[in-house]
Amino acid sequence: MNKLAKMLLPVVAVCVLASGPLSAQGDLSLQKKAQNKLMAERAARADAMRKIAERIRGLHITSETLVKDFVTESDQIQTAMTAFLSGMQEVGKPKHMEDGTCEVVMEVPLETVIVNLKEWHDRYYKGDKYKATDFEKMTITNEIKIIREVGQGAQKEEDETIPCEPDGRFDASKIPAKAMAFWKAHVTGQGRLMAERAARVEGMRRLAERIKGVMLTSETNVQDFVAESDQINVNMETFLQGSRQTGIRYHDDELIVEVDMEVTLRTVYASLKSWSDVHYKGDKIKASHFDELITTAKDTVIKETGMGVPPQRYLRDVSAEMSQSMSLASKMPDWAGMTKRAMGNAAVDASTENAAQAKLMAYRAAELDARRKLSEEINGLVIGSSTTVQDFVAQKDEIQTDMMAFQAGAHVVEGSQKLMEDGTAQVTVEVDLRPLWDKIVVYQQKFNLTIK
Repeated sequence: MNKLAKMLLPVVAVCVLASGPLSAQGDLSLQKKAQNKLMAERAARADAMRKIAERIRGLHITSETLVKDFVTESDQIQTAMTAFLSGMQEVGKPKHMEDGTCEVVMEVPLETVIVNLKEWHDRYYKGDKYKATDFEKMTITNEIKIIREVGQGAQKEEDETIPCEPDGRFDASKIPAKAMAFWKAHVTGQGRLMAERAARVEGMRRLAERIKGVMLTSETNVQDFVAESDQINVNMETFLQGSRQTGIRYHDDELIVEVDMEVTLRTVYASLKSWSDVHYKGDKIKASHFDELITTAKDTVIKETGMGVPPQRYLRDVSAEMSQSMSLASKMPDWAGMTKRAMGNAAVDASTENAAQAKLMAYRAAELDARRKLSEEINGLVIGSSTTVQDFVAQKDEIQTDMMAFQAGAHVVEGSQKLMEDGTAQVTVEVDLRPLWDKIVVYQQKFNLTIK
């Protein structure tokens, strides 16, 4: 068996596992187990992506502005941000627990975020509120260097896949009634479409990773070949954009949409051969070799699934629980240099048949409880002899809005999620209070607010 055939065996095996006939009950059991792990990974990846997105949107550009403010300046910037979030990759391998849950770690350096923000500013921004130099100061306005989150997921019932037309068109009227009702209640139509687009972008990215790793010779893979010519690289990007979407799944209990993308290996080889005839100047791969690869590939299909979530600005029910806090005084209070923590609790629903799913739902409920408690504690912080953060925030709608963004930046303390012996879940969240103090100083001066 030649090396190319050996390398293609995993791709063929995946295709057979997904769609071919099963010869024994044991095979069926293995397939089900693999599918369950995959669904848990998808859910964990989406959860991590959601948490990372919240953290990034809560980053300060200046003492008065947040990333979320800049992103809402333009639909083009919003789309670029969504694509950036969808393209984030996990760190290490997914961690599968004995109870069927899965953990995925995602992280992104602050410098990477800054580079992308500057690029979007130069390419899309038309106003004068944000200067290019503002982004360079983000390493000062934000002490964190690496944004890291752990996403969790569990196997759930497979959402119904709506097959696409042969040309890739998708009929939204076929979305199951339960899923459509859930999405309509929580997000606008444009937000739903942008989530679908983000899933498609991630699917294409994953296809690209798979394709570029395919070996053309014993020493050269597709990525090496594409790098030989700028024009071939451009053609590859265009080719991936034309990859076919075969199915779409809308979750009916979370704002997550999945898009299945696929391309045949034979089509990849044929395209590479046509580009090689025009643009390739090297001698590592001959045209006759591409002909051999096309014959060997037969009808092998490469499949990937991308996931997307709607941008925050299109949500109908932006959480009001993450609200309020601000303050000032003649001198910085002791709490301004502290990190505030709050612990939340929630009961595991024993009536839920899926124990792993019940545990994760309890963790999320405990996180919301912790965020509510954190909000109450922050609101009660004293910034003067008789003025609390809550009093200060209530003076201006603009400050109230900014406070919600500040508290959305609170994150779950890694390792704090625990399942107690009495059947309750426990989660701790924390937030750095120094940015809060800086905001209070700015708003006090901006609006000439009185602190008693």
